[in-house]
Amino acid sequence: MSKRLILILALAFVVGIACAAYAEVQNVKVSGDITAYGVARDNLDLAKERPTAPAEPGDGTNNQIIKSDKIANAISIVRVRVDADLTDNVSTTVRLINERVWGSEYTTIDTNGSTEIDLDLAYATMKEFLYSPLTLTLGRQELHFGNDFIVGDPDTNGVALGSALPLNEQDLSARKAFDAVRATLNYDPLVMDLVWAKVSEGTNTLNDDTTLLGVNANYALDKQTNLEGYFFGKIKDGAATKANTASITDNVNKADKVFTLGGKVRNTTLKNTTLSLESAYQFGTYNPAFDINSNLNLAPLYSNTAPRSAWALEAMATYDLKDIARIGKYSPSLTGMYIYLSGEDPQQKHGSDTYHGWDGMYENQTAGHLANAIMGFTNSQIVGLNGKMKPMEDLTLNVEYYYYWLVKGYTNNTVTNLVNLKGIAGAPTYVMSNNKHLGQEIDAKLTYDYTEDVQFGLLAGVFLPGAAFVDREDRTTSTGKSPASEVIGSMKVTF
Repeated sequence: MSKRLILILALAFVVGIACAAYAEVQNVKVSGDITAYGVARDNLDLAKERPTAPAEPGDGTNNQIIKSDKIANAISIVRVRVDADLTDNVSTTVRLINERVWGSEYTTIDTNGSTEIDLDLAYATMKEFLYSPLTLTLGRQELHFGNDFIVGDPDTNGVALGSALPLNEQDLSARKAFDAVRATLNYDPLVMDLVWAKVSEGTNTLNDDTTLLGVNANYALDKQTNLEGYFFGKIKDGAATKANTASITDNVNKADKVFTLGGKVRNTTLKNTTLSLESAYQFGTYNPAFDINSNLNLAPLYSNTAPRSAWALEAMATYDLKDIARIGKYSPSLTGMYIYLSGEDPQQKHGSDTYHGWDGMYENQTAGHLANAIMGFTNSQIVGLNGKMKPMEDLTLNVEYYYYWLVKGYTNNTVTNLVNLKGIAGAPTYVMSNNKHLGQEIDAKLTYDYTEDVQFGLLAGVFLPGAAFVDREDRTTSTGKSPASEVIGSMKVTF
């Protein structure tokens, strides 16, 4: 939608509220936020800069730098929100958003910057809809359940739908909304949510949409224990071509189906301790035509879909150290975590063998900022330890450490078959060994609350790749094993 049309619609909405405020609107609230990032990232492809190989050994020709992925720019994310209460039970929310790289005045997302204003939220909420416990929310809205392990972000692990930010910075995007219908049944202490969302419409005349549907039940067993269970399905219809090859006609009408059944328990019985455990199982149909890594060009691989059987687990424990003498005044806390995501090497899939790779669905988790930008949410085990404290009244320090290793090692380590760890077209590819050690990451962040409405942040991190990555610093390939690093400064003003 063009900027002019969105501005006209926004103006019409505001004018309409103003004209009808006396008779039909009980309350109107305008809010928003402005966030500015200064981003410096290096080696997200884990490759050092290197010269090309000379045309002939020793002649020194064609000796130029061929690889450089340093990022140094500034980003703005601006959101303006209008909430209107029409009656006691009917309300509406509209939020506009602009995300762009400073100095970019383009109008398409392909140019890494845009002054376009897009629709971020647009939904109506109707309480006691036809039935007292029922609340209906219809339109573009955010969906967050539990720890966002399954549903929380349609950006598919850092690739923001419609964002004008560059691919290697889209994990910073603030877009989290789904086009959805949500029915909430509140039978306190049980709350149930039924969801249907259209994630991707595709072509209107083809059966190529992506749809999310499911139910989430949250039950407060007592003041210390909360139980949650869910069933979500993601269906990607099959009228499409393979992401990185020519059309695969055998799979045109075969959908990729992911059904996730899981549950979560959270408990605070132990003093100053919060424990949570979540586990889920996936089944359905795996279609290799949608997997950018299934590139062995084997007829059995492309002509057959396969059944899914995958599972995942997340365990977390947070201990508040506020009662410990001498350090309690700094509000310290420690969080430990373990994540297991079953895996598969899609390059080795044949025929209709069961596919065991975990599908990240629409997770909204960050176990390492750089790892989140480099890798997808699958085929890995993650151990993390996070420490938090307030060395000063308005200053917060977070230090995080993560260790990663593969569940299923890659058996192919040739340059001709690279692995796209993120699973997104355009992301870097890597030559992988059969070693399972992916690497480790250290992040540190300082947050300064300048006022109640203004916050400054400084994040620094480094990702150290492990032996799973093949070190090919031989001047003939763009893959290597160089550490990735980042420094991100931020300022956020909320109004």
